[in-house]
Amino acid sequence: MLTQALHGLEFGAVIQGVLRLTVLMSLVLGATRLARTIYLTRRQPKHLLRLGLLNSSHLADQYDARYDKAEEDSRSEAILVKALYIYPIKSCAPIELERALLTKTGFAYDRCFALAVEVNNGEWQFISQRTKPQMALIKQELWLPPPDSGQSDQLAQAGGRLIVSFPDPETPDLTKRLESMFETWTLSAKPAVRFIVPLLSTLADIAPMTPELKHFTIHSRQATGLDLGQLPAVAAALPKLKRFLKIPERQNLTLMRCTPDTLVRTTRNLAPLKYIGTHAVHGYTDQQPVHIINLPSVHAISQLLPPENQPLSAMRFRANIYCTGAPAFSEEKWKRYRILPNAVSSGLRANAAPTLSVVCRTSRCTMPSVIPDKGVFEEDIPAPDRKKGKPQPSATLVKYRMVEIGNPAALGYLGMHCVPEDSGFTEAVDRGAQLYVEVGDVIEVLETGSHLYGSTGDDY
Repeated sequence: MLTQALHGLEFGAVIQGVLRLTVLMSLVLGATRLARTIYLTRRQPKHLLRLGLLNSSHLADQYDARYDKAEEDSRSEAILVKALYIYPIKSCAPIELERALLTKTGFAYDRCFALAVEVNNGEWQFISQRTKPQMALIKQELWLPPPDSGQSDQLAQAGGRLIVSFPDPETPDLTKRLESMFETWTLSAKPAVRFIVPLLSTLADIAPMTPELKHFTIHSRQATGLDLGQLPAVAAALPKLKRFLKIPERQNLTLMRCTPDTLVRTTRNLAPLKYIGTHAVHGYTDQQPVHIINLPSVHAISQLLPPENQPLSAMRFRANIYCTGAPAFSEEKWKRYRILPNAVSSGLRANAAPTLSVVCRTSRCTMPSVIPDKGVFEEDIPAPDRKKGKPQPSATLVKYRMVEIGNPAALGYLGMHCVPEDSGFTEAVDRGAQLYVEVGDVIEVLETGSHLYGSTGDDY
């Protein structure tokens, strides 16, 4: 009986010890979470608001079968804006938005920066995922002043800031590993390099830092931008960025910034001036201000891929607008469409419907074959007589989507290029607000017709 009592006391002591340990661990975990929250909050820019969705995506359900809609599908269904994206640094990771400010040059902050390398003495050329697929892993955060910020605030004067991060190419020490785990709350987290770029828009804004205007090439066209490689934060990060992108040590790398003075007119696939009002202009986009993709078209391509390459992410095509509701590839007949404001808006916007002219199909390159969250090219399983597989979906696009002969260099066609029409901006000004596109807005097709890449000549 005494033995039983002793055993009972020992068991009770064990239970009490476990409970104490559990409470202690909970307190330690709670304190750690609180410390992490304080640490991350202090790292955030003060007096600025982060633009974009965090920890969620409107494309999270993009593979759902309800977005299957074959070409011959005649069901009547509303065409909706499914998701919105911008890419501040050309060819880097995107920022997803709930609503996007539309301007004559496209969505605000879209492709207004570009990375460029010096290929010869004084000759610069942009780089992209075509040759540097790991650029997909360069993440971006956009922080803007709130509408009521005073112009005396230094960050407001700078227009906000872009925070850029990429995996540290150097072998991390224990301290950096622990810091990364603390920041991300993930055991497998890898240390990242971060740098901050002011969102300066004109030469006068950045004059105290004496940047240079430099010319560089984007494909076959000439572009111009402010060389921000001289900014201390950018200059400090460029050596590691070169190593991450596997750029030779002897080759110079910099960050270019488009300004209102360096915008260029589009010179091919031109929209009629009777619709768009004034000439189409753009910054560092390949050709036109806005790019739209119909999600059912991506599903149709996905079903043509080898099984090992399915499903196909719509993110591979780096569009600004992803829409649903239209049959696959029907957007290739659109000539003009209007975006009707959603009845329930997430913020102040003009009660105006932007109209866009659709000018051509998007001719694809190798970039859709880059896996966005891995930064590597995807291939199919090679045939027995081959050592290497074919890049996907590029090989499938070439096989099934060479639907026109306008661009001999195209690796298939998917998506459409668009130009905003001036009428929407005029209407917004009359209503005293800015022109936004928002997830859930309805797309109304106004005109349809045929498209041939490059068929409009080089002058209006």
